[in-house]
Amino acid sequence: MDFLNFLETSAKEINKTLDKLLKEFEKDQNPKLKPLIRELINANEGGKRLRGVLVLLGYKIFSGDHLRGGHMLKSGSHPGGEDREILKVAAAIEIFQTAILAHDDIIDQSLLRRNKPTLYQKLGGDHYGISQTICLGDIGFFIAAKILSDSNFAETEKNRAINLFNEMVITTGIGEMLDVQLPHLGLQRDEADVLEIHKLKTAYYTIVYPLSIGAILAGASSKDLEWINSFGENLGIAFQIQDDILGVFGDEEKLGKSVTSDIEEGKNTLLITQALKNASKDQKEILKRLYGRGNLNDEEFEQVKQIFISTGALDYSRIKEIEYVTSAKKVIPKITNDKSMQNLLFEMADFLINRDK
Repeated sequence: MDFLNFLETSAKEINKTLDKLLKEFEKDQNPKLKPLIRELINANEGGKRLRGVLVLLGYKIFSGDHLRGGHMLKSGSHPGGEDREILKVAAAIEIFQTAILAHDDIIDQSLLRRNKPTLYQKLGGDHYGISQTICLGDIGFFIAAKILSDSNFAETEKNRAINLFNEMVITTGIGEMLDVQLPHLGLQRDEADVLEIHKLKTAYYTIVYPLSIGAILAGASSKDLEWINSFGENLGIAFQIQDDILGVFGDEEKLGKSVTSDIEEGKNTLLITQALKNASKDQKEILKRLYGRGNLNDEEFEQVKQIFISTGALDYSRIKEIEYVTSAKKVIPKITNDKSMQNLLFEMADFLINRDK
């Protein structure tokens, strides 16, 4: 099975589990709040399910008969129960993803997410809408945590996974804080800052933690997790660089979100740090005036794009992306000896940097 097939097949199973878990949560809530809970459920619809799929992949790599042959569920579990339980964990990670994006969209003042209004916009976009979205995001974090803690895995592995989930929440929050902080320093940001944000805010919660949580629940060792960490850091940074390129040069309809917002928000990317490094005095003045100002017209947006091209910032970003994905691929044979699992990881790496949405 190739990675795209694995992604699509696994996503369908995750969606079924996700729908069931969220409907179970909804039915016990105060009737006055059910319309809001329904909006949280709706916000979970769409997306590639990449993080949940990586939970399944991590579990698959380390639970197959070709490696350990044992299952890490509690004794007395029903045959086939491991599939149901790991799907619940995968769904939990997707709920966390939706929750943190709800908060992120407030911070970034984003209007669109997954080709529809962001959650706070759907709830009115005012103080009420923002307040309820913050509450729904908080609830989403702990729905995810509860699903993981209620799962039927052996206590040792489950406790390790819960601990890693908590690390994921904290690390992503720290990355978000740094991302918010840097624009307050004006244009005084460098490549090291951007890469640190990419690592904390994207690489860990997109690649490292989902793969590692699945691997832990299958009984992976600490050494196994070290190799996953190395692989995921490099691939996650490459993934974010590609995301930043698409965020300016991509197709808005395919992306399901604005292609002007990154420039209008003053997003921390290699595009801006490299452009500032190579820009002429006049180009720096344009960037200082427009980057992060918000509400740019088409001509102003094109000005910034052209500076990214003429300063070599776009080409540089693409080169760095290839460097990071190449480093990630070198680690794959350390993660698993199984050729079919290696092929999935290689194909995943190529898929993440060649995507157009």
